[in-house]
Amino acid sequence: MKRFALLMLAMAFMLGSGCAVQLPTNSYTPQNYVRTTGKADMGNFTYVPYLEGKVKKPNQIQNTAAGQMFIATDVADFVKRGTALELEKSGIQLDPSSPIQLNANVLEFKADDLGYSVDWVYRIQYIIVNKADNATVFDKTFAPAPKKGGKFGNPIDYANVVSDMILAGYDLFIRDADAKRILEQNALPPVPPLSTKAQK
Repeated sequence: MKRFALLMLAMAFMLGSGCAVQLPTNSYTPQNYVRTTGKADMGNFTYVPYLEGKVKKPNQIQNTAAGQMFIATDVADFVKRGTALELEKSGIQLDPSSPIQLNANVLEFKADDLGYSVDWVYRIQYIIVNKADNATVFDKTFAPAPKKGGKFGNPIDYANVVSDMILAGYDLFIRDADAKRILEQNALPPVPPLSTKAQK
């Protein structure tokens, strides 16, 4: 009983101390299994909680506890980088000359740690725009199931969860029938075979 009371006291101290945690998110490794074709231009990614003043810095993860949680780069940039790497792994060619552009708004990226565990919540709005007339041809918000994690893990454990949430949001996007159809319609034309004369 005394050990449990000491544990609860330690937890209360850590939550109330307001300390900042820096997560080592310097790199992102793509992991999706979906394969398709197409091409897209990477557009503008925004982090809405920062724009709305819900967090003070662009690299800050929303956190319901007293402490602050940061990643190594801006959230919008990290999600954009992760999305680009996942697109390439899926088979999408990133090409500035593509007639379509992929934009996104990170609507929520939060670590809800008021209970005995941390619930990670992530919502992202992917938007595909036709660059010729700036018309929106796809606009959908994806919210993967919250991911539960330990409360006192190492920073690298939290960093892995951040990447997992980005992957989960992307997976919902790339499996969406409309998104996949639009991307596939913009596939690069096949390279013509070399003529017999050119081969000589």
